[in-house]
Amino acid sequence: MTYHFDWSVLWGEWGRLLLEGVYATVLLAALTLVLAFAAGFLVGMVRWTRNRYLEPICWAYVEFARNTPPLVQILFWYFSAVYLLPHWLFEYMRSVGFQFAAAVFALSIYHGAFVAETVRAGLNSVSRGQGEAAASLGLTFIQRLVHVILPQAVPALVPPLTNEAVSLTKNTSLAMAIGVGEIAYQTRYIDTYTFRGVEVLVASSVLYIVLCVLIELAGDVVSKLYSRHLDTRAATAAPALASESV
Repeated sequence: MTYHFDWSVLWGEWGRLLLEGVYATVLLAALTLVLAFAAGFLVGMVRWTRNRYLEPICWAYVEFARNTPPLVQILFWYFSAVYLLPHWLFEYMRSVGFQFAAAVFALSIYHGAFVAETVRAGLNSVSRGQGEAAASLGLTFIQRLVHVILPQAVPALVPPLTNEAVSLTKNTSLAMAIGVGEIAYQTRYIDTYTFRGVEVLVASSVLYIVLCVLIELAGDVVSKLYSRHLDTRAATAAPALASESV
């Protein structure tokens, strides 16, 4: 059987719906990325410091989030948010669009756990002797973190965090299960009314590839800029060290 492609389905009203899906996907991914990175950094820091009171709670969160599928979490929070979340938070989610807010909340919890483990691994890649040496010089915990630990951990953090951002962007497609009008939802909607699923799926695949490649390129730019910054600092510090040794 021969299939006759009709790419005209990607123009006009149907094309506009697909672009609306791109906007929803980018907005969903961006908000989730901010919340997941914020939560992941805090949880990863707690696990790295091995706080005996908070670490067990963070461990339980990470294990729960990492070992349940993201689709299950989206459905779980969509149906149970009214029972589990504070009333003010639930009402706020309703005011901004409950389906969208529930997807952001669920994906932030899911990817926040992976970010937390990435942050913890990155901080562990820096020798604890570095922090101890800084502490012996009188630096506070925040000063040690900002001036000693993080500058050495960032090069190890950028690649896996970039991969996590790519994974998060692809997982936004799961929000179609609760009616969020992102790319996958609009693709299914267009196919339902036009019976041109192949063309629309090709277009949506290209859109996901473009978004993910842009994220990868952004990660590469950040990594190169930071490496250049470290090289500049090292070149600036070398003459000063040499003059002190004379």
